Amino acid sequence: MSALYKSIVTAKTGLVVPEYKSGRAAHSKYDPQREAETFGQETGGASFAVILGIAGGFHIDSFLKRNPDCKIIAVEKSAQDIAWLKENAPLVKELSQKRDVIFCAADFSSDTTLPAASDALEQVLLQNYFPAHYGAISILPLRSWLQEIQDDYEKILERIKSALKEISADYSTQAHFGRLWTKNIFCNLSVLNKIQKCGQDKASLAPNALQKTAAIIAAGPSLDQSAKAIQEARDNYFVIATDTALKAFGRRGIKVDAVVSLDAQYLSAEHFNGANSKDTIFVLDLAANPSIAKNAQSKNARIVFFDSGHPLVSFASRYCKRPFVKLRSGGGTVAICAADFARQCGFAKIKIFGADFGYSKGKPYTKGTYLDDLYMAAQTRPQNAESLFTKLMFRTELNKNQRGFLQSPTLLRYQTTMEEFLGDYEWKDSVYEWKVCDLSQKPQNAPLFEANGLDFASLKKDLDALARDLDKTERLEPQESLILPEMAYWRQKMDKNGQNKISIKELKKLALNNILLYNKLL
Repeated sequence: MSALYKSIVTAKTGLVVPEYKSGRAAHSKYDPQREAETFGQETGGASFAVILGIAGGFHIDSFLKRNPDCKIIAVEKSAQDIAWLKENAPLVKELSQKRDVIFCAADFSSDTTLPAASDALEQVLLQNYFPAHYGAISILPLRSWLQEIQDDYEKILERIKSALKEISADYSTQAHFGRLWTKNIFCNLSVLNKIQKCGQDKASLAPNALQKTAAIIAAGPSLDQSAKAIQEARDNYFVIATDTALKAFGRRGIKVDAVVSLDAQYLSAEHFNGANSKDTIFVLDLAANPSIAKNAQSKNARIVFFDSGHPLVSFASRYCKRPFVKLRSGGGTVAICAADFARQCGFAKIKIFGADFGYSKGKPYTKGTYLDDLYMAAQTRPQNAESLFTKLMFRTELNKNQRGFLQSPTLLRYQTTMEEFLGDYEWKDSVYEWKVCDLSQKPQNAPLFEANGLDFASLKKDLDALARDLDKTERLEPQESLILPEMAYWRQKMDKNGQNKISIKELKKLALNNILLYNKLL
């Protein structure tokens, strides 16, 4: 039984047309195919479209014929409406079997006994819309359907906007860092190759290290006070610093056992200038700034590379005897990486310091970070270092959090992802109380320090073969995820230059050429 439709009628041309419960026909009763010819004409050559209203499917079929390479998400009010249409409208059943058409229920139905036609609308968009490949999205409502669901239309639009906001944020990050990530990954793989050849690809914790409490050191302003307590009880801690906090601890004379970095940018190397790396384990994202790994390797320091989710790293991991360990980053939160590293090492007790996710006492960071050096060097009489710090803090809107710290939307997002991480592993105490967090489950003791054993010859050979295969098609293939960040970089670059009509094939070629160049140099 349908929630929106009541029956079917036969048009003058003999085609089946659904009829709404209001008695109104969803399409022309004379010639629904001809009526559908004008649907979505204003979009030009669309590559990705959300069509609101499936009805008899004539408008979807016409749109698809004019845009044969377009991916379509077709939305209906409920799962039962989709089931009814597939059973009673022949064209709808035919469309449901097409590779590039996905039916999705907005699921405003109250009947929970029916199986869902698909995932939630937001999830369908998140899993299928990749701006780097498809470019702009078109949202096209069927006029008759719109009139029938007026009360729910705004709700549906809000859900679409919510998903697109998340997709847009991810795309912006990929476009900004896409090319840099590719370069960094290949440079760090080159360092790993050297390490493997000279047998330096093994690391281990000191004896009895797991009996200590793992101290995760973030660089918030509260570290000014808690650093003293750590220094006084240093022997009780295995200190794992985030990259921003490394220099601050070095200037306080506090030894760091491990340091974690996932920042791809050049400035992240400033955290490591002058750092004593002899006895420190470097835990580095393969997409992180490669100068950090090169410097650590030159000093024979122990390096553990990890995978924070870049598809190219995951691909390279297939060629390892011991795949790169996956560390959670919470959308770029290095404190979560450090805490997850401690968890996977097998530490039963973990204490987190300086994870303020806010500004306090007029400061964004603890004393002694690279920003102190940067702003002290850049200050002038009209604009001293304090003014520069203030400018840094107030570049976006700030709100006070529960602890009275000033907090930007980005810091709030980091705080939320940290809370989600802690919730997933049922940590008993809040990170913000600086208490020891007892893991409720048995320590993991993952094989973090075994040699990766990466087969570079096979990796290079298969990357070349994969690039040739991807160059043959404009369709979105699963393997294309390897180059989506690079494609995002080039698409945004072309858009800024006014070349927003660049084809998918041209985008792929730009991304593949860059990857193949680095692959030759590996």
